[in-house]
Amino acid sequence: MNLHSTKPKNLRLKPLKQDKARLQVTVSELKCKYCGKDCIKNGKEKNGQQRIKCKHCNKSQQANYIYHAYDQDLNNNIIALTKEGVGIRSTARLLGISPTTLIDRIKKIAAEIKEPVLVKGKTYEVDELRTFVKKKEG
Repeated sequence: MNLHSTKPKNLRLKPLKQDKARLQVTVSELKCKYCGKDCIKNGKEKNGQQRIKCKHCNKSQQANYIYHAYDQDLNNNIIALTKEGVGIRSTARLLGISPTTLIDRIKKIAAEIKEPVLVKGKTYEVDELRTFVKKKEG
């Protein structure tokens, strides 16, 4: 059997958390994300997703976003995976988003980190981390 002749299967992993209940929206629940008023159906996207249009501000939007970069808990997942030492490409694959989007989100998260307050006159203790790579002798 020639391994190069077979097409690779889609190896994309599912995101860590998916809320399937959030994906089902009825017509009565369609609210504009810009002004909060009622919306009406307005065609479909190329991928089959429902488009909605606001009656008040006439803005068009998608009823449900499937792309995982819009998930509410994505930043928490990114922080958790980064603390565990998972790389950029692996994190992007696990969360189902592109590496470019992941890097942009990491930059936004890092920009929101506040600098710790250091009080003069106090003593601070810092742990050191050393790595040493060498064969054992003997």
